[in-house]
Amino acid sequence: MISAGDSAIMPGVAHRPSRTVTKPLLDALALAIEEFALAPSRDRPMAVVGLVQRSEYLRPALGVWDRLAAVCGDGAVVATVGDAPDGLPDGLGHIRLTDGEDAAREWSVTVLTPRSGATVVAHDLEAVDGAARSLERGRLFSARWSFRHADAHSELLRLRHQLGARLGSRHTGGLDEVLSRVVPIPGTATDHRYDAAADTLARELSLERRRADAAQTRLDELEPGAERDPRSGLPTRAFLDRWLDGSAPGTLPLGLVLLRVQGLGSMTRQHGFRAETAVLRGIARLLTGQVGSAGRPVRVGREEFLLLLPGADVRSLAAAAQRLCETVAGLAAVFPFVPTPSHAVITRTRHRPLPLEEMWAALDDAGTGVTLLRG
Repeated sequence: MISAGDSAIMPGVAHRPSRTVTKPLLDALALAIEEFALAPSRDRPMAVVGLVQRSEYLRPALGVWDRLAAVCGDGAVVATVGDAPDGLPDGLGHIRLTDGEDAAREWSVTVLTPRSGATVVAHDLEAVDGAARSLERGRLFSARWSFRHADAHSELLRLRHQLGARLGSRHTGGLDEVLSRVVPIPGTATDHRYDAAADTLARELSLERRRADAAQTRLDELEPGAERDPRSGLPTRAFLDRWLDGSAPGTLPLGLVLLRVQGLGSMTRQHGFRAETAVLRGIARLLTGQVGSAGRPVRVGREEFLLLLPGADVRSLAAAAQRLCETVAGLAAVFPFVPTPSHAVITRTRHRPLPLEEMWAALDDAGTGVTLLRG
């Protein structure tokens, strides 16, 4: 996903429009800028600063950052919430961010030398593109990028000021050396050719990824396997494991509704296979109608169903759960000999893995209606 955003200017990336992008495109842009830094050049010294939110996202890229630290010396710095991952390369500076600061929601990579530079700066929207194949692939960011020297210079100045004393004297000196040796290059302020090329590549890459996700999703619908329950037609725990794979704790908030339809497990014995299947299909329709484009309904047990609602607040979750309990109970009007009482537990969480065991225990202890599990 890539679209024109607001017209406000993000500090450090002057006159560049913001775009709403998905995580895979942001990864591709960051990788392009890292390779920009690693390309052979006599233009030295060089500084590279990256903010990648969580150590879990930095860990797979440690090999690249090892090479960057070797090229930049004291000018290579990364920042994450919490401690640095094991195996941090020698010479690579690490800044520990806290959840409450703005930098914790930023994903950026900035490269600067005396005569060249590139930058991508993105902020987590804490929202999801529902067409994506997984939660992580669907995460949305507001992003700007530039391959102009002046923009990278402005961005490094912003980061130098924002990160301040946490850089330490060694890496502060590394950044300051590069900043002090910047050479103004006439004519580059109005040269948009590099950005035009990068924008076109980003747009085409985004469209291709969306087409690939749509094709794979359609294939899953036509040939359901372990990720889809054949009785209800709903996704299964196997789907849930894949959909959440790679999602780091502390990032996107998820609203969860765990619903239990009492008596569903004994319905085949009491009323027959066809009655249970009909009720399951009815429940599936009700669940699917509650999740919208970004959420997912999942069958997680014989009588239990999970709604995943990215970004939903507790009030919205409570309202959704109450509607579900009422509408599921209303199925008795369609199947008069099949009672379908239900109750639910709701929570809003940034934890990964999801607190399903705690929700299940609360469901066992709950009586009727909707119970809030505070995260």
